Amino acid sequence: MKLPLLPAAGLIVAIGACSSVTVSNAWKDPAWSGPPADSVLVVGITRSDTMRRVFEDTFSQQLQAAGIKASASYTQIPAGAGASVQLGTLIKSSGAQAVLATRVQRVETKINVTPSGPGYGRFYGWYGSAWASTPDVTQYDVVTLETSVWDAKTENLVWTVTTQAVATNNIPKATTQLAQTLIPKLKADGILR
Repeated sequence: MKLPLLPAAGLIVAIGACSSVTVSNAWKDPAWSGPPADSVLVVGITRSDTMRRVFEDTFSQQLQAAGIKASASYTQIPAGAGASVQLGTLIKSSGAQAVLATRVQRVETKINVTPSGPGYGRFYGWYGSAWASTPDVTQYDVVTLETSVWDAKTENLVWTVTTQAVATNNIPKATTQLAQTLIPKLKADGILR
């Protein structure tokens, strides 16, 4: 099976985006009839080997806690695009029924300006405080992740979602929140047992 191992802005930013995960788009192959998988190979697509390991271990642990057999791909496949040939061999040898892959789709910097308005009263008081008032300005990153599930036997894409969240650097916590958002949806959609 050849999954595209695309370079990403960094899974640290992407996974860190999960302080409050929102599913923005979801798709399930209407022709896919299952059965739901109970064994998953987890693939984190990033150039950072550390972030990949943290993501794959954490997501695998969350799947296992939900009763799904899961393994991290980094244990047998090196990072990088050249590893795609080895991925097919790993999927067959692992016995995984599905491959779950997550990658960064985009990172957008947002700026929020909240005016701190002048006081009310007579014109000269208002005018003076209007000049003295300064708005509160905050800047933050919104990360969009794409998580896709592939049927290991047919090598077809069967389910994909995009999620959005505000970036953070706590990768284990962010990955846990991503997994806790996606696993119930995967089960409800009949992708996982």
